Formats: sequence, C-alpha cells, structure tokens
Amino acid sequence: MTQVRPERKNSSESPASIPPRPLGQATFWNRFLQGWIGEETSISRRVQVMIDLLICLISFTVAHLLRFDGWPYPPFDERFLDWLPYLLLARTGVNHLLGLYRRVWRYVSIPDVMQLAVAIGIVSAVLLALRIFAANSLPRLAVPISVIIMDFVLTLVGMLAVRLSWRLTAERADRAEQSRPGVRLRTLLVGAGSAGISTVREIGRRTDLGFDVRGFLDDHESKQGAVIQGIPVLGRTEDLPRIANRYQIDQVIITMATARRKTIRRILDLCEQSQLQVRIIPALSELLGNQVTVSSLRQVEIEDLLGRDPIDIDEWLESNRAAYRGRRILVTGAGGSIGRELCRQLLILEPAFLLLLDKDENAVFEAERYLREQAAALLAVNGDAGRTTIVPLICDLRHRARLSQIFTTQDPQVVFHAAAHKHVLLMELNAAEAIHNNVGSTRALLELVAANPPRFLPNLQEDAASGTRSSTGGVERCVLVSSDKAVNPTSIMGATKRVAELLFQAAANAQTGPGRTSFACVRFGNVLGSRGSVIPIFREQIRAGGPVTVTDPDVERYFMTIPEAAQLIIQAGALGDQGEIYLLDMGEPIRMVELAKDMIRLSGLTLGEDIEIVFTGLRQGEKRKEELMIAEEGAQRTPFGKIFIAPPLDYDFGRLSSQVAALTAAAEAGDHPRLYQLLEEMGIGFHPSKGSDPAALPRALKAGGAYSMTSDQPMTRGNHGYAKEDRS
Repeated sequence: MTQVRPERKNSSESPASIPPRPLGQATFWNRFLQGWIGEETSISRRVQVMIDLLICLISFTVAHLLRFDGWPYPPFDERFLDWLPYLLLARTGVNHLLGLYRRVWRYVSIPDVMQLAVAIGIVSAVLLALRIFAANSLPRLAVPISVIIMDFVLTLVGMLAVRLSWRLTAERADRAEQSRPGVRLRTLLVGAGSAGISTVREIGRRTDLGFDVRGFLDDHESKQGAVIQGIPVLGRTEDLPRIANRYQIDQVIITMATARRKTIRRILDLCEQSQLQVRIIPALSELLGNQVTVSSLRQVEIEDLLGRDPIDIDEWLESNRAAYRGRRILVTGAGGSIGRELCRQLLILEPAFLLLLDKDENAVFEAERYLREQAAALLAVNGDAGRTTIVPLICDLRHRARLSQIFTTQDPQVVFHAAAHKHVLLMELNAAEAIHNNVGSTRALLELVAANPPRFLPNLQEDAASGTRSSTGGVERCVLVSSDKAVNPTSIMGATKRVAELLFQAAANAQTGPGRTSFACVRFGNVLGSRGSVIPIFREQIRAGGPVTVTDPDVERYFMTIPEAAQLIIQAGALGDQGEIYLLDMGEPIRMVELAKDMIRLSGLTLGEDIEIVFTGLRQGEKRKEELMIAEEGAQRTPFGKIFIAPPLDYDFGRLSSQVAALTAAAEAGDHPRLYQLLEEMGIGFHPSKGSDPAALPRALKAGGAYSMTSDQPMTRGNHGYAKEDRS
C-alpha cells in the first residue's frame, strides 16, 4: 500500500546518514552509568549486596528512632546493637538464597517486586515469631512489634526504590543514546487492549524506531476519552479518516491480537481511503508462548483477511495439555509447513519428547533449529517444568525396517501423520509415486502402530478433564492429516488421501483387547502460505510484474492459516477414538479471482493498470468447488465450535487389504490406467475429471514434452484478462 506523507523540515536527513557520535561526546547519563557498570547495563552482585546492606542498616535504625522518638533507651539500645549484624546477614542471605542477586535491576518488574517482598517478609516473620513466643524466656531477642513492622516497610520501600531508580536511569540513558534527529512517523494505534498497551511500552523503549504515537482508536465505550500509558484514546475505528487527517497521521498499527477478520478488512479499507501505511501485530495463534514486540510488527498480509476468527487460547491449552503433556510425540512430515507448525504448538503443551521425522534432511535441519529457538523462548518463560527433548529423525516411511527401529528405540505414544504428497498436478503426472507415498507409507506406519498398542498400568486413573490416561509406552493415539480433496475425489492425490482415511478406520476396527489406540482423521481445505500453495505463487507473480494466473473465474476454495490448521488438528486429535473424520470449520469459500485481487491491492498495485489477471483453464484433477464432507457422512457438532465430527461410514474393510495390494502392484508396474481403474472400483467416489487420459501421461513424459491438464495439447496461457473497467 502506498504511503503519502506531508513534507517536514529536515526530513531529507535520514537516521542512517547521521555519522556516529564520537566516544568523547558521550552523554552525561552514559558517563554516569559507565562509572558504575562499564559497558554492561547491570550492577555487579557485590555492589547490589553493599547497597542492600546500607538500606537494611538505615531502615532498622530509622525504625528504632521513630519508635523511641530518638535514640532507644536501655535495654533497647543494647538489643538494637546486638541484633543489627545478624539482621544484615539474614536479609542479604535470604535475598541470595531466593536469587534476587541474579536478577538484573534495569529490568525490574512486578514478579521481582513480589519476590523481594517475600524475601523481606521471611526475616520479618522470624523477628515477629521471636517477639511473640520467646519474649519471656529470651528477652534480649525481643524486638518491639512496631519496630518490626516499620523495618519491614522501610526495607521494602528502600530496596524497591533503588531498583526502580536504576531501571529509570538506565532507560533514560538508552533514550539519550538512541535519540537521533530525523523523520518520526506519526502513529495511530487501533486497539487499546493488552496488546496495544504492550506495543506502546515497546515503542517507548525503542525510540530509535522513530515512531511518535499520537493516540489510540478503540470501539469499547468505556475507553472513550481515556488516557492509557500516557496516550489518549481519540475515538472509534470509524473515526479513523477524520482523526488521521486532524493529527496528520503517517501510519496505523493494528494492535488487536484477537481481531475478527472482518474488522481487519474494514480498518484496512479506511486506511486505504486515507492513503496510510498499515502494520499489524501477529495474531494470538502465531504468538503462542511468545510476547508482542515491536520487531514482530509486519505489514498486513492476505492471511489476516482470510483466516478464521480466533479461538479461545486458554480453553485450547486447558483442553489439550492432559492429552499431550509428558508424552513422546512423533510427527511425520515434520519438515513441511504443517508438520513444523504442529511441532511448534505441541511444544507449548509440554511433551517429554518431540520426534521430528521426515525424509528431507534439509527440512528436518531447518525445523529442528527453528524449534530449538522456540523451546528456548518457552523455557525462559516457564522454566524447566516444561522442558521438551527434540529428536530429529531422517526416515522414508516406506522403509519399514528403519521405521520399526524408530518405534523400538523411541517408543512414541502419540503419532501425527502429516507426511504426504499434496500437489494435485504433480501427482497426476506421478500417480505411482502418489500411491507409494500416500497409501504405502500410511499402511507401513499403521502396521507398526498396531504392533505397539498402548501399555496402561492396572487401575490407572483416567484424567477427568480430558477423559484420557497416560500409558507407560505404546501408541495411545494416531492422527491422520487429511484433505477436503478426499471427498468425491477427482484427482489421484484426493483419492490416495481417501484410501488413507479408510486405512485408519480399518486399523481402528481391527483392534481387540483392552489396550486400544485412539484413531482420528482430520480433514480440511487449503492452507494459506504452505509450501506449494497458491499464495506464494501469487506473490512471486506480483513481484515479477504479472500476470497473475487463475485457472477459472468461478473456482472457489476453502482457506485457513497454518497456525489455525495446526491448532484444530491438535484439538481434534485429542477427541478421536474409532477413526472418526473430523472436519474443521473452514468458513466461507473464497473465489480465487477475489483472492488474487486482494493480494494485488495489498501490494499497492492497481488491477488493469499495473498488473493483469489471466485465466488458464482448469487442469486435470481440479474442481471448481471443493467439498468438506460426503453427503452420507452427516457431520455433527463437537464440544468445540470449530470442529465437526463425521462417524465412519460402513465399508467392506475385509476387501481393503487386497485392494491396497493391487494398487501397490499397479504402482510398481507403472500401470497408470490400471491405477485409475482400481481407484474407481473401490467405491470411494473417485471420478477423474473430464478429458483425462491416464495413458497419455507416460506418453507425454517419455516424449519429453509438456502435458496439458485439460487436453493432449501443450499447455498454453489463456488470453482472458481483466481490463480496466472490470475491476469491480
């Protein structure tokens, strides 16, 4: 989106062009701080102890002077002198034992204040106990109660005051160092809730960013006219154009971590009318386990406009922790976009081990590095209580011996099966590989799950919250990440995902005995931003200047963001039992041409002038509209509003094994027509798109030419674009 800003004085001199200040020109505050701390912004422990000793000495002395209206008279003067060295030693000793001297004073906060009060209270409580219970037997240990109370208050106020003073001094020094002449962006924050307050604090600490916050906008009635963190609430979101004009606003930051998508779109429209730059903080689903920081601010992306309304994070954590905490969790396809996000969110649920399995070594390396950074951030917040061991595993699921070794050595208790080939077009060209990977790998995985049922201790109590109980080993639950393309499939990829669902349901039905694994299949639509999805392709085409290619003007797809999909997969996995199919609330379907228009608009371009949309025609295996459910499945609501359940359909599972064997044999032989025939005969609703000719696929590949997904002719780009007048 373009930005128009009024001219300002000295605006030509950017912060980057200003020469660094010579060392000899250090500010007063820097010289003052360096006298105490050198180049670091923390006081040494020795100095901290000395300051606390001085505060304790002054507090105990002042408490006596106030109590006795001057120097204490005998015998209290002797008791004062007797107690003084022991009190100083006790106070600093307790502070040390509680870790107060490991804390950096310049970052003192409410938790530090609470711990300081506890440390001081412990010593004062001992003094009070001696006064009450030992005053008669040991009168020299009896300190007046009024002295004990005043000493507690004075010591707490003194220690807190010196720490807060140091923080204010250090922050003032930072501001003096970071301040530079140049352009400051007049900024308006939309949303005066907790996320907005956090953003204001961060901006206040990062004056080097050049943000000048002029006010908040918030639709909450009680906040109108209020002043929050020194920033006024100037009005409601509908007043944005008027307020932006009045205060000459340069940029708007949307500071609502749980904003509805319609609200974001409305704010974006208002900003576009006023030609304002827009930024946004990440959604709460992206921030699980982390905090809002200025560095996390970003431009408004298409994901912000198309994702679902946010779920209740606290409810999500409470309902899922019991099912996953302390477990050994295996995620296949952990190097992919969905698999990696699954792992990130599972980390928050505090599993004992997180096993990252993928056949792509580079993807596993990147995923492991990313997840270790996430785990370190969580440890900083939660401590060692939620420590998770991350184990990278390179394995092709089709190699049963290697997979069996992993089950033997790692003994997973929960399995998320996200590994699959998902590209519709590529799988049409490589149908045999789709069978091997999506069907054969699933069968190999399920065979090992069946060979490792959960082992429960006798009389082990069930968790009341989740209805689950933890095993000592074996697979408690196994979850398939499926696709809406499995419904009445018209593509090889969709058909293989439907067969995988049947394999999961067959595995659930085949179980006997007390140790039963819970199975679930989770079906959803397209995921925004995943590898190979349409969003990155559109972005590349827009970056290259176009044209943006859409297959058909009427094509519609369901979309959700990667974090949303992972949240609901984890939630559904905790509910599954007998291979039920869980459907995620995908909201309303989105027309692909409207998606392309929105992305062009967010890029600051004008459709018909700067860039065109071109239609290329539907390809083999593609539908105009996707479905989430077979009519006969009859989905029902679950306790969680965004998840629906479809009970398993009746199917002749006795034939499934031989059907899968026949599919595998045809794939081994590279017999594409036979694969299509077998899938049609399985009764899974497979109907290849019109015009497909399976036999033409290998012929085209052998000839070394391109193959059109709608005919035997080479694929050509359509010439149906949007003219200027067709932008509505």
